[in-house]
Amino acid sequence: MARASTTTVEEVQRLYLAHGANLRQTLARLAPELDADDLLQEVFLVALSKTDDLDGADSPHAWLYGVAVRLAHTRRRAARLRRFFSLGETENTSVVDAPSRTVEQRDAQKRVSRALESLSQAKREVFVLFELQGLPGEAIAAALSIPLKTVWTRLFHARKEVAASLERQLLIESRTSGLTRDEVEP
Repeated sequence: MARASTTTVEEVQRLYLAHGANLRQTLARLAPELDADDLLQEVFLVALSKTDDLDGADSPHAWLYGVAVRLAHTRRRAARLRRFFSLGETENTSVVDAPSRTVEQRDAQKRVSRALESLSQAKREVFVLFELQGLPGEAIAAALSIPLKTVWTRLFHARKEVAASLERQLLIESRTSGLTRDEVEP
């Protein structure tokens, strides 16, 4: 009995080493106002507590992303409710920035974050998992427990909305800065 428990913990450790960094990045994109490290820890606590579900999953990778998406959604909703009812200020924990990043990279990240915020939760989940994390449509469908055609439909609409949001942001920047649109985005 102790042997099975050790193997399960080792398997979860292997999954953490293989997918932890990408999951953390996904969580930071899905819930930028929350601490991605805390959410990542919760994802793997769920994995440890639901080893039977993890073992039964067709793709442990997709199963972990499904847990991450649901957890981010739940925590964002709780944070919004806390703010609405003034039950405590939620800290805005910003991602620690690497010194080597350029101003242009930081500006681009801010634009993308604002564009993601304009999406509905369902579209944001699919867009982040496909476009930013590189998961295949089948894995996203499994992670979110939705049909594959729904993944493609949400992705189609999310792409259009993100492109429109980015274009709006560039237009606003060009008008407020006095630069042409081409000068704002090199």
